[in-house]
Amino acid sequence: MAIECFKIEWTKPFLFDKVLLQPEAKRGGVYALFKKGTTKAYYIGKATRFDSRLSIHRQSIFRLMSEAERKRCFVRLGLISSFEVNHMSDTVSASQLGGIENFLITRLQPIGNGDSTKRRDTAKYPMIVINTGNTFGGLQKYMSQSSELLKALGKTTTTRRKTYDPWF
Repeated sequence: MAIECFKIEWTKPFLFDKVLLQPEAKRGGVYALFKKGTTKAYYIGKATRFDSRLSIHRQSIFRLMSEAERKRCFVRLGLISSFEVNHMSDTVSASQLGGIENFLITRLQPIGNGDSTKRRDTAKYPMIVINTGNTFGGLQKYMSQSSELLKALGKTTTTRRKTYDPWF
């Protein structure tokens, strides 16, 4: 049985209007939208390039949030690396990216994502996700669809405590 292993390095929060100016916006991965004052993701999405997706996604943001909420909307970018046989790689296929996005949606249940995506796991293979960088509420350092897999690796399955984040 194959197991996919991914590392997600989360950036600090950026204001939605400023995120496209960041060098990380040229990369791809997953992203999480937050309303100021909350540590729970409002929406989780994926992008092969954040700058293209968030520019196009702007209309959805206008539909999902009021003007006052948009001015207080933050984005965290999740830069993904995958374990390839004997090294880490920044190359992640569209299928893998979709699986990671859906895995995070089913685990975190963000309000802004549709109910149909919150109910199904679309990953092709079991996965292990290691969260690093500026993590946020609901994320665990090590996550998997299988607690047995995490236990076999000697990793905890409990939710990590949120430390103080001056951005919120």
